[in-house]
Amino acid sequence: MQQQPYRFVIAGLLIFFNLSYGANFAAVAPILSLVMEDYDVSRGEASLLISAVLIIQAVLIIPGGMLVARFPIKPIFSLGWLMAGAMTLAVLADHFLVLLFLRVISGLAFVLIMPATAPILMRWFSRRELPLINSLNMTFFTLGIGVGAFTAAPISLWIGWQSTLSIFGGVLVAGSLGWAFFARIPPAPEPSMSRVSLREMWSLMRSKTILLLGLGDGAAFAQYMALTTWLPTYYSQVLGMSLTKAGSTVGLIPIVGVFAALAGGVLSARMGVRRPFFIISGLMVGLAGFGSFAFDNEALIYVSMVVLGITSFLYLPALLTVPMELEGATEGNVAVAWATIFAIASTLAVIAPITVGFMTDALGSYIPAFTLWAVLAWGLLIAGLMLPETGPGARRFTRKFRLGPGSADSG
Repeated sequence: MQQQPYRFVIAGLLIFFNLSYGANFAAVAPILSLVMEDYDVSRGEASLLISAVLIIQAVLIIPGGMLVARFPIKPIFSLGWLMAGAMTLAVLADHFLVLLFLRVISGLAFVLIMPATAPILMRWFSRRELPLINSLNMTFFTLGIGVGAFTAAPISLWIGWQSTLSIFGGVLVAGSLGWAFFARIPPAPEPSMSRVSLREMWSLMRSKTILLLGLGDGAAFAQYMALTTWLPTYYSQVLGMSLTKAGSTVGLIPIVGVFAALAGGVLSARMGVRRPFFIISGLMVGLAGFGSFAFDNEALIYVSMVVLGITSFLYLPALLTVPMELEGATEGNVAVAWATIFAIASTLAVIAPITVGFMTDALGSYIPAFTLWAVLAWGLLIAGLMLPETGPGARRFTRKFRLGPGSADSG
């Protein structure tokens, strides 16, 4: 870890990536109806544009974490960033399968970027700074999601949806050049910190704490993907909102999430605890999910969007920080732990948009599928109650809230 001013350059580059990748990721959902119309595909087929990204992440992110734990960081991160801009070619996609392929390449980038971020942060930032920088990365990723959700539909109505997706992808390609020229990655403090044996990897993947983090995050993430993918279409087709208004309404979730993620990082750093953020978010996230589709009243829908935005993002800085605080954590271990958490979460989230699409085609209503994922979202609460407290305030929290174990799982 290098206590140098240049770490702010690194932070800026990472923030830019998260902002632009979040926008690129979210830009498809508000325009699914346009994609379905132009390519003449069903809801279930169109939902693959979202789910395919998650499928790639679920299947390959653990191998990606293994690569990160064994090879130089900068070239891996550079390759991932360039791949993230694959949607630059969306304007040339003359068939649905071509567009789907570009989304898959963009999703494959995350397999390299996410685990590679962990050692970069651990080399440049102190333990005290980690919750804050994790918070900033999540905040700007969330802001990017909001930008994509709010702007994709109106820009598409102006210049066409393919050109819109190409612009979002082009921003990522430009950013990859900046990373290639300006990023500096110091060597690992100890060579052993960048290498993890297969036995260690298997032990990490079976750790109770890592499994709980993955399952809890996956429960909330699956609901988030189900709702943000299909609520714009639901509001437009069922409640009669315009496409732009429907997209901007759902866009409230990540916009509010920007402030929630930032607050979660700041509060977690100041309080020295992680577990309460999982419990509070888990308690409310399912209720807010029900409110997003159970009411035909704009005021109540907006309230639900706000609460859903808070509870879907408040716990995320703690989620990324906990693996860094486990006993014996090294940057290689954390890369694999992050990959495992996201693999579990992505696996659960993969089927959510597809389930909504196919259940709606079969039953003629969005409500049964939305209800299913709102109920399952309470898995975050269950995980929060079972997680150990790893922060420096663990003893104080355990004395006040004796809801479970009070020491970290060493993995």
